[in-house]
Amino acid sequence: MENQFILFWNKAGAWLLGFLPRLVVAAVIFGVGWWLSSVAVNLVRKAITRARGDAGVTTFLASLLNILLKAIIAIMAIAQLGIDVTSLIAALGTAGVAVVLAMKDSMSNVASGAQIVLTAPFHVGDYLSVPSEEAEGTVERIEMMFTTLRTFDNKEIVIPNSRLMQSTIINFTAMKTRRLDLTYSVSYSADLLAVKALLMRLCEEEPRIQKDPAPLVAVGEHGASAVSIVVRVWCEIGDYWDVYYAMQERVKLAFDEAGIQIPFPQLDVHFPEGNGGPGALK
Repeated sequence: MENQFILFWNKAGAWLLGFLPRLVVAAVIFGVGWWLSSVAVNLVRKAITRARGDAGVTTFLASLLNILLKAIIAIMAIAQLGIDVTSLIAALGTAGVAVVLAMKDSMSNVASGAQIVLTAPFHVGDYLSVPSEEAEGTVERIEMMFTTLRTFDNKEIVIPNSRLMQSTIINFTAMKTRRLDLTYSVSYSADLLAVKALLMRLCEEEPRIQKDPAPLVAVGEHGASAVSIVVRVWCEIGDYWDVYYAMQERVKLAFDEAGIQIPFPQLDVHFPEGNGGPGALK
């Protein structure tokens, strides 16, 4: 019995001594390969960036390349251990079919991510609104399975690519310019021609408002308590909110200086004659 035990340990020791170099080489391949894959991904990312490639394409390709390289390195390390990689790949392929069927939603996200990159309905940096997802924000990243938006108050919204591609997307920054629609209410007693001339002058004095197309100032509606004057101007996408806030302030100050009244809602109440009340009370 003792001889068999010694024989077993001798065989185990011999096997371990023969296997240890393979294990060391496999570990080196895995460790160095893992590091080199990260270096390669960073180089590809920098190369695409220097070529002024789209940031969404960069993040998508970088994440895809990272997974592929690490999978190849893992297979190389396993092959160094003496395991039949062909059989392993066949087994993984069979298992992969089952995994794909089980993860069809995830694969749909990957396919939709590729579609986003190829068709480019939006880019990193665009400001989107996705009504079906009740989401709105600036595109931060386009990755294999998800697209990330950043809201004005610095929240992250992560939307699966498949749901994003099935939704109606409003891209506010797809064009270089955007029309700004403003509405101001003035009293019925106000001089409409003077009000329009004042608003047109303010539009012409604002340097961020474009001259072509020319600003439009017109009577928009006869409301219950006031006349609505609409102002429609064009500006660069990046100036939209700055022009909006500037015009709101400048119009209020100009109206106050010119004595133009912005009326409050009013209601006329009429009493029948002979009921002890005046004929009309305002």
